[in-house]
Amino acid sequence: MASLGRRLRQDESGYTLTELLMAMLVGMVILMAAFMLIDRASTVSAEISDRQEAIQRGRASMEHITRQLRSQVCLGDRIEPITFGSANRVEFYADLSDGSKNVEKRTIAYDPAAKTITEQVYPGIGTYPDLTFAPTPAETRVILSKVEPAHVGSTPQPFLRYFAFNTGGVPGDLRELSVPLTAGTASSVVVLKVAYQARPEGARSLDRDATTFYNDVYVRLADPLNPSEGPRCI
Repeated sequence: MASLGRRLRQDESGYTLTELLMAMLVGMVILMAAFMLIDRASTVSAEISDRQEAIQRGRASMEHITRQLRSQVCLGDRIEPITFGSANRVEFYADLSDGSKNVEKRTIAYDPAAKTITEQVYPGIGTYPDLTFAPTPAETRVILSKVEPAHVGSTPQPFLRYFAFNTGGVPGDLRELSVPLTAGTASSVVVLKVAYQARPEGARSLDRDATTFYNDVYVRLADPLNPSEGPRCI
């Protein structure tokens, strides 16, 4: 027993250089794997945050656009709500007040170059329904930035599409109108289809982080049982 103890105390051998290098290599591999895992977790967290931010902004903007479009009113008993309509812009009369303010003229437009959706407000001047509107808006605001067209497959969709009742079809059957709208077709619009893709505000804006929004906005006082008419002004 004493002999074994002496041999252990006298044994000064340790790790060989090869064993030390192998241990260092294994440690470096483990550390690199840990760093890669942390980096990936950080990237995924940023993607989720960007996606949620795009969803929130896009949903709030769609609710705002829908509210404005559903507030369309006629100007008197003969002038229908929509005065101009194209694939990227619609101009209409709207009333969002409690009756204490005049009807306003509003525009909602998508700018493909700036990638923004904006709203302009032109207050009515005079006594209803004989109102006039200034040539320049009293208010201009950006509803949504970082906007791209919605896609069906690889085909980009218009920001705005317009539909009228299909005369001779079943009640509620719709037909798409050509743009820009004419004076005749603008008065027959009963449905506006809005579509766009919201992207994150950050510099890193990827397709997988974008969210597409669609909505059909029906004009009030449109009677599907009278397809030859547009919205009724009362």
